[in-house]
Amino acid sequence: MGRRAVAAVGQRGHVVCRQNASQTSNRDKTNQSDQRGRTFRRTGETAIVMWPKTATVLLLICCLQPQNHVQRCQAHPLVVCFQEETYDDVTVRSRSIIWPCENNSDCKAENSHCSIFGYCQCPAGYVFSTDVTRCLPESAYGVACQEAVQCSHMLTGARCEAGVCTCDSDYTYVRGRCRKLVDLGQPCSDDIDCFFSHNREAVVCHRGSCECADGFYRRSSNVCRRRVTNGEECLVHQDCDGENLQCVNQVCTDAAQAQTKTFRDAAVQTAEAAEKPNETEGPPSKAVGPDGPEMRDAETNTDTGNGKRVQINTKRSASDCERCRKFGDPCLDEGVECPEVPYSVCRMGQCHCREGYYNKGGRCMAEIGEYAHDGQYCEADMKYSNGRCVCRNDQFYEPNMRACLKPALGIGTSCTQQSQCSPYGAYCPSVSPKRCTCYPYAEYDEARQLCVEKDGYEAYCERDADCKLANTRCSGEHTCVCKTNYFFVDERCKAVKGAECETESDCAFDEAVCRSASGSDDGEGSVAPSEPKQCHCKPGHFYQASNNRCLKEAEQYGDECSVDEQCQPLLGELGRCSDGKCQCNENEHHFKDGKCNKKVALESRCSKTSECFVEDEQDNVECRNSACQCKFDYSPDVERQKCVRPSGKNSSDRPSALKVITLMLTSAAVLITGSALRDAYYA
Repeated sequence: MGRRAVAAVGQRGHVVCRQNASQTSNRDKTNQSDQRGRTFRRTGETAIVMWPKTATVLLLICCLQPQNHVQRCQAHPLVVCFQEETYDDVTVRSRSIIWPCENNSDCKAENSHCSIFGYCQCPAGYVFSTDVTRCLPESAYGVACQEAVQCSHMLTGARCEAGVCTCDSDYTYVRGRCRKLVDLGQPCSDDIDCFFSHNREAVVCHRGSCECADGFYRRSSNVCRRRVTNGEECLVHQDCDGENLQCVNQVCTDAAQAQTKTFRDAAVQTAEAAEKPNETEGPPSKAVGPDGPEMRDAETNTDTGNGKRVQINTKRSASDCERCRKFGDPCLDEGVECPEVPYSVCRMGQCHCREGYYNKGGRCMAEIGEYAHDGQYCEADMKYSNGRCVCRNDQFYEPNMRACLKPALGIGTSCTQQSQCSPYGAYCPSVSPKRCTCYPYAEYDEARQLCVEKDGYEAYCERDADCKLANTRCSGEHTCVCKTNYFFVDERCKAVKGAECETESDCAFDEAVCRSASGSDDGEGSVAPSEPKQCHCKPGHFYQASNNRCLKEAEQYGDECSVDEQCQPLLGELGRCSDGKCQCNENEHHFKDGKCNKKVALESRCSKTSECFVEDEQDNVECRNSACQCKFDYSPDVERQKCVRPSGKNSSDRPSALKVITLMLTSAAVLITGSALRDAYYA
């Protein structure tokens, strides 16, 4: 980890110091000491602080008075120090407020005070707000925040989003900060580099690669679970290591010997428990012997012989503890653990908790997976095992690493965090209903109690080249899907109407032909060999794009159908599929001249004869002079919408006298006219 510090002006007109002390030129440079014995180095008008190895803040700015060449040190009103540190090859710029003071009254920010080093600071666990007017609490992962500076202690990848401190999507909170972890099989340098899913003990960095730890098995692509035996906690059958063992009610049970307990069994167990009322489950509160190690390393609680060590007194009386140093108390040895405060570090003159530990009632408590010399440094819902605070095997870590979660009991059951669904290879959706769900590229295998990745169609992918099935692409959900104009049919991505094909079997619908666009319907037209073929419906069939199918067109009125389009080639655009048959809507239309036409009443405007409608004898009406009228020799009955032929017979059913006379006169006129024409011709 690399570190350098530069200072910037906090108020208008203040001196700016932006050079590193190690890079300052030798010109016009002298060493000075202030009244508290702190060493600084000045260059011209600007002073540069001499940074001790353990220092993390700029303490004082001193200036040379050029008028009389008298050196005078004075407290600078406000300077902001930006400290750059490198984590995981990423440079992070953090901020410290440099506000020299003589007493608390000099510190104007709300809840700030003057430290023993003579500069204003917030209490331990608090930071200055962006405008340096108040002290805001540092927010843990998942805790509410007002400004991003409250999340800055988690360093790179941390942010205040929607009023909550969180990590970027590709970062995981562990050991006090957001870290970019690597998957199983990926290169690593330390155990903490490896993504652990739900159990810090589950993965190790072995020979430069992340893998499951001893006693764990690889459950799915990136999840390792502990192997357990008869009577231990479990979630899936595969957790149980032994013949005939199955996970029943979250306990590994011998399936061959399992039987329902009787009331007598329960009574015996109750009696045994009553005889030992003081015994509790789980390991003893101390993992070390009665004497215990006198000295421990701040990281592993073991005596390494290197660096400063402190003695842990585990048998203090109540009166002694009143005088014990605790979180937030002043300290002098920067970067060293505060005496009597296990898992602390002296930072900026105050006792803070180390990364991976947090303050609770003045004590630095261990986050899940971190070392502790005593179970009292673990939360009550945690399990103390092998010197670590851990969760039970059927529980999971909260993302803030400070509590254990109850398990989700299978696919489709309620969940709140991703880790709860990890034993099943599933995920917990971010929106309700939140239930363990297989990823789009996986399907649930009941026998294995696991979401298993699919092959071919809907397989996982990162890019199009990852999809091996013909005519597929990689979707935004990282699954292989059919390309545009292709449907998944019979385990293949087949072409829709108009898409390219080689044979009919390449088409995604029945009643299809594979032919050239310019060829004949039977595919035997004369076309260029290089012209691609396309999927089309056979003649006499209609293509329904919404369902990707060819439907037979109606051949006569009343043929069976499922959609209107089957009827319209025969009946026209007004044809309908009603009650499963091709017909006209009799309320508004009528069938005439082989088509469905709108009904136009007598004496109403029309555009063609087929529109004109009468109740009987449709042939007796016509569209004449843009109006529906009865044909000649027929009389309209508008009220009954009929065309009526006048009666040609009298009441005696004999021809009337008027009609006989009319016929006789007409015949005589014809004869006379014919005779006159003949005489004129021969004359």
